[in-house]
Amino acid sequence: MAAKLPTRAPTRWNVVAAVVGRLIGLTGRRRGAASVGMRRDRLATPPPTGAPDPVSVAIFAIDRVGPATVRACAIGTAVRISARDEATATVIRAALSETSRARPTDRLIQVVTD
Repeated sequence: MAAKLPTRAPTRWNVVAAVVGRLIGLTGRRRGAASVGMRRDRLATPPPTGAPDPVSVAIFAIDRVGPATVRACAIGTAVRISARDEATATVIRAALSETSRARPTDRLIQVVTD
């Protein structure tokens, strides 16, 4: 009589797929490049002087640029993120051009304004 071999639970693979999907931004449904990071409620309102607010730039970097760099590294294709104003986009583009020297995948991130 043959001994039964232990089997793995199928939920383990579902958890792995969910984590990988969350890393590349495919949770629940496929998202287009235009809808990546479109949570505008977390951004602070821009100051009236036209200069980017340091707090809003930090929030933008944490909420949109960080996950976009992970997706660009994991997928290897260009990722588009949208900034609220041109001043913030300019700061983020300058930061990405500096970090792309050490991380080539930062060249895959495109910053556009709304």
